[in-house]
Amino acid sequence: MATKGSAFRAEVNRALCTVCAHCGTAIPTEVGHAHPLDEAVRRQTWGLVGDSDGSPSVFATCTACFDAGWRPSGFVRLSA
Repeated sequence: MATKGSAFRAEVNRALCTVCAHCGTAIPTEVGHAHPLDEAVRRQTWGLVGDSDGSPSVFATCTACFDAGWRPSGFVRLSA
């Protein structure tokens, strides 16, 4: 029986994972809505823009830290 997903998705390919900038939890590099095969799964990764040594950087953040209100230094809220 075939497994759900493909080698191009983070849960199968560890090269497509990163760590949360706040807590260090492994999270997928895919930022955005959950994959259509994972309708019940909530978005796992948030890309937050903040300052890193005076220049803007994107900080990968897990849902738990995002929901708890963690934001990087110099956080910039971008409107949709």
